[in-house]
Amino acid sequence: MTQFVPTSPLQRGIWFNEQLAALGSAYTVAVTAHLRGPVDVGRLARACTALAARHPLLTAGCHNLDGLPWLAVGEHPLTLTVEPTADGTVRERVERAGRTRFDLSAGPLARVWWFPLRNGGGVLVLAAHHLIVDGQSKDILLRDLADRYGPDAPPVVAAQPAGPGYRTPPEHLVVAATEYWWRNPPRPVELPRDGGVRPGDTVVRALTPRTRTRLAEAAVALDATRFELLLTVLANCLTRDDGPVPIAIELSVRTPAEADRIGMYVNELPLTLPTPPTGSYAAALTTVRAGLRELYAHRTVPLAMCRPGTRPFLATAAVSVSYRRIAPGPVFAGLATTVDWSAFNGVARNALHVMIDDGEQTHVTFQFPASADVRGRADALIDRALAVLDRSLAAPHATLARSPEEPPPWT
Repeated sequence: MTQFVPTSPLQRGIWFNEQLAALGSAYTVAVTAHLRGPVDVGRLARACTALAARHPLLTAGCHNLDGLPWLAVGEHPLTLTVEPTADGTVRERVERAGRTRFDLSAGPLARVWWFPLRNGGGVLVLAAHHLIVDGQSKDILLRDLADRYGPDAPPVVAAQPAGPGYRTPPEHLVVAATEYWWRNPPRPVELPRDGGVRPGDTVVRALTPRTRTRLAEAAVALDATRFELLLTVLANCLTRDDGPVPIAIELSVRTPAEADRIGMYVNELPLTLPTPPTGSYAAALTTVRAGLRELYAHRTVPLAMCRPGTRPFLATAAVSVSYRRIAPGPVFAGLATTVDWSAFNGVARNALHVMIDDGEQTHVTFQFPASADVRGRADALIDRALAVLDRSLAAPHATLARSPEEPPPWT
C-alpha cells in the first residue's frame, strides 16, 4: 500500500531546485562496496528486500500535490540489478551507477546494483536521491544490508515511521537564527543561470598513521574534536588578504532516537569567522571553535527560512565541508569488504567541497569543477593543507604562518 507523507522544509528546497534547473546527478548520494569471496546473489537480493522493509523511504516516489512535494512511500520496490561485466569495464560501470540521475516524478529514488567479477566477488553500488538519504544514511544502509545478508539475519522491524523525520523548528529558534544571519549575511551559490551544472573532479588523500596518532593526541591536549582540528587548518589555508573565506558546514540534525534511521537529517550552514584564524595553531583553533559553537545554536533552522527572498541556491557558500566518523564494518558474512565512502556523483555544486571520512583510516577528498588547471591547483592545495596540519600538530603553540600563496582563485 502506498502512503503519502509530507516533506520537510529542507527536502522541499531540494525539490524546488530540481524543478528549476537541470541538475543531473547533483543530489545523488552513493556508496560502493567491493566484496571478495563467494557471493550468494540470491541471498543478496533477499537482503535488499529486507532492507527496504526496515527503511521504507527506500521505496518512495515523489509527487507534486497542489504545488508541494509529497513522498509516496511503498510505490517502488527496492530490487537488486545484476549486471555481468568484463573485468576491464567494472570501474566505468560502477562510476556510472554512482552518478545516476533520479527522475523524481517517475521514480524510484533508490537503486542497488551488483557487478560480479570472474573471481566470484564483485562490486555493490547503492545510490539514492538526497531527498531520502544523507551521508550518515550510507553507513546505516550498508550495515543493515550486511546484517540481512548473514545466515542469522535479524527479524525485519521498520526503523522508522514513513515520514520526513526532520521537524520544523520552533519560532524562537527561527527568530534567533534570523538575527544571526542578518549579522552574518551569507553568500550562497545560486542555481546556474544557464540551467545546467558543472561536471566535477576529485583528488583524495589518506592521512598517514603518524598524522592520525598526532591528531588523536592533539584532540586530548587541546580539548578539541578531530573535526575542529582539521577545519582550523583548512580555514587557515583558505584565508585571503581581505579575510577568511566562508565555509559551509554540513550539520546533522539527527536526535539520538533517530541514530538508526535514514533520511535527510542534514542542514548546510555557512561559517563566517569574524577574524582570520591566525597566531598560533592553538589560538586559531579557539577562533574556529567559537565560530562553530555560535553556528551550532542555529543548526535546525534552514537558511531560506531566515532570509525571505533568498534566490534558490545549490550550496550556502563557495567552499563546503562535510565530516563523518565512520564505525568499523560493515561485515558481510564470509566475505572480505572494502568500502568507498566518498563515491563521487560527478557534479560540482560549488567551487570546492571537502569530504572528510574518519574511520579506521582518514580520507580527505576534494571535489571541484573539472578542468586540468583546477585539478593541478586542487592537488597543490590539499598537499599544502596536509603539510600545515603536520606542522601544527607537532607544534600547536608555534606561530601558524600564512602561506605565501593566496588560496586558488576558483575558491
